[in-house]
Amino acid sequence: MRLEDATAYTAECFRGEPASCSWACPFRLDVRSFLDKAGKGRWAAAYKVLRDATVFPAIVAALCDQPCREHCQRPLLGDEPIAVRDVEGAVLRYAKDRRPQSYAIPPKDRRIAVVGAGPAGLSTALNLAQKRFRVAVFEKRDAWGGALRPHPRFAEFDADIALQFSAVEVGFRFGAEVRDLDELVDFDAVYVATGAGGGSFGLLESWDRGLLTTSMPKVFMGGELCGVTLMEGIAQGIEASKIIEVFLQTGRATRPPGEYDKAKCGHYLDHEGAVSVPLVQASGPDGYTEAEAKAEAARCLQCDCGKCIAACEMLSRFRKDPRQIALEVYTDMEANPFSTRAVTRETYSCNICGYCRSVCPVGVDIGALLQFSRAARMRAGVHPAALHDFWLRDMDFATGEGAFASPPRGRPACEYAFYPGCQLRASNPEHVLRSYEFLRQTRGAGITLGCCGAPAYWAGDEARLQANIEETRRQWSGLGRPTLVFACATCEGLFRLFMPEIPRVSLYELLADSETIRPVAPFAEAAVFDPCAARDDHSMEAAVRNLAGKAGVALEELKERNRCCGHGGHIRIANPDLYDEITRNRAEAGAKPYIVYCANCREVFALRGKECVHILDVALGLTADSRVPTLEEKRNNSLRVKRELMKQTQDIDFEPERREWESLTLVIDDELQKEMEEKLISALDLKEAIWRAETSCDKFYDESDGTSLAGLVRPVITYWVQYREIAPDTYEVQSAYYHRMRFEREE
Repeated sequence: MRLEDATAYTAECFRGEPASCSWACPFRLDVRSFLDKAGKGRWAAAYKVLRDATVFPAIVAALCDQPCREHCQRPLLGDEPIAVRDVEGAVLRYAKDRRPQSYAIPPKDRRIAVVGAGPAGLSTALNLAQKRFRVAVFEKRDAWGGALRPHPRFAEFDADIALQFSAVEVGFRFGAEVRDLDELVDFDAVYVATGAGGGSFGLLESWDRGLLTTSMPKVFMGGELCGVTLMEGIAQGIEASKIIEVFLQTGRATRPPGEYDKAKCGHYLDHEGAVSVPLVQASGPDGYTEAEAKAEAARCLQCDCGKCIAACEMLSRFRKDPRQIALEVYTDMEANPFSTRAVTRETYSCNICGYCRSVCPVGVDIGALLQFSRAARMRAGVHPAALHDFWLRDMDFATGEGAFASPPRGRPACEYAFYPGCQLRASNPEHVLRSYEFLRQTRGAGITLGCCGAPAYWAGDEARLQANIEETRRQWSGLGRPTLVFACATCEGLFRLFMPEIPRVSLYELLADSETIRPVAPFAEAAVFDPCAARDDHSMEAAVRNLAGKAGVALEELKERNRCCGHGGHIRIANPDLYDEITRNRAEAGAKPYIVYCANCREVFALRGKECVHILDVALGLTADSRVPTLEEKRNNSLRVKRELMKQTQDIDFEPERREWESLTLVIDDELQKEMEEKLISALDLKEAIWRAETSCDKFYDESDGTSLAGLVRPVITYWVQYREIAPDTYEVQSAYYHRMRFEREE
């Protein structure tokens, strides 16, 4: 993995970057930080931010033309922009200690000449002197200030200049006009800042605006001489000092990192929930009082994008900026052989639902980044296999023993084929059988029972996913390349992503368009819960609402649509606490009962006790069952659907392979059964563990109470069951658990 492979996912993210107003500021003043401190009355701290950015804060506070106000986001709420310059003036008045800081930096022996003691030249000289270079300033007049000297407030500016230079050593040579740059041949670098209309020594046409260089080696130029504004000239002094420093170190002029990009002024936010606050008017001619300055500074919206973190429980819990996540995705894989895997837990705690992308102003998709991380870990063999073991085995069952594809009886091919997905048939066989009967009668549809590959996709198992795609394409071609009818938005979305050549339509569109369907209302009022996978499938969303409307249900829209119910990405084992938080939030998102059209959503809400029905219950007039089948029942449901459809389409009596242990009877109390389902422990696995233990006597036996403890070693995890025989081939299960270790025996 290359660093750019990971960071490409978050390249457009601007969280943590300067606000739009700061990008407009030639000094790149951190306006957010400055106004935050001023708003809290922290005048000294606010002054430090202002001074470090602007070099001469008194000059800037008085004369800046405030381009920041043109890009203040307060007007989005109908307000006037923040009066930044007035707050700056207040900070200067109320900051008690304005002494410049001095730094313990060893002096440097390189000598730099600055020609011109106007604002631009002074800024460059001051910044170079702070780096402990030997700086000499040549000024043909008898004092500093340049074009500022006639200003009525020059006394203030003069005091500010003197204050800022009080902590550094600079040699000022007033009354020393430089007529030829050969006079400065003994200096290691020269910066020319002679002001508007000043002497350029014939170098102006060769001036490079980006690097401030000229055609003459070691000679740099800037300020109003080059056509920039007063403020830009002062700001250039900061950049010039950095460029000259690099030049003296390397012999090459290079612009320092952190390019000033005014194009980023356009990063605006919607500020949902922010309230309008009018501009604070100063009560006196001298400017804001302390209270007024604090109130005006507090109007700042502190513009920084945190939409994804605020919207997503996972990102909110981990509190990492998107670009930090991208960096950790890379360092976890490539930094060194002793990587801490800092983002592993986060990688597998993501629902991969795409909600972050939908709320991001620039469409950054953290889910796609973490999906990329999962795939990279799988390829490298460093993935936590236990987190997806159950789902991958379930997929193997759905694409193996549970798979089946056929055109309708008596036909070699079909124009439509129903693709119900693996979870709908496991959850409710009647949903599949009744839907297929409708499609057979109205469309002459065939059937395809399989799995779209979501478990492999979410696990990052690209090889397994690709094998499934190839088999799906083969089955589809064998049916005559029909349009597939989907009842699951996740299935349809993955087909759209990986098999776009296969034509698709949702079952709900066909049901909604049918004159024979008579939907039945389960509730007078309800809210439709749209699954995350249907976010871009507006036809499916509309059809579900159409069906509910035909039933006479008064629908209410949830505030946030297409939120993941919690099932996506299979985070249940990776982060059970987060899974619990997400499922609770989704269940509590609306007060009215839910109408869902995803089997996983229905299961999540049923387990949460949230009143809900599947849209197929509404459309087909079925009685909704709030009970969630157990894992073993789901497997049996899938086999029942296959059995009945094989009989119907091919007149084949299908009987699944029955393993010896399936004849056992287990007695499991409700509380333990619930715990097993939460941990994805199937009774079928316990039956196998008990059968193998009893037939081989390979178990731990407690004579005191007659209980046995047996283990079942799987490739990734080991199941354990404590049980007691209560009748022939009948066992009472007392506890069941698993761990992510394997035990092997030595011969």
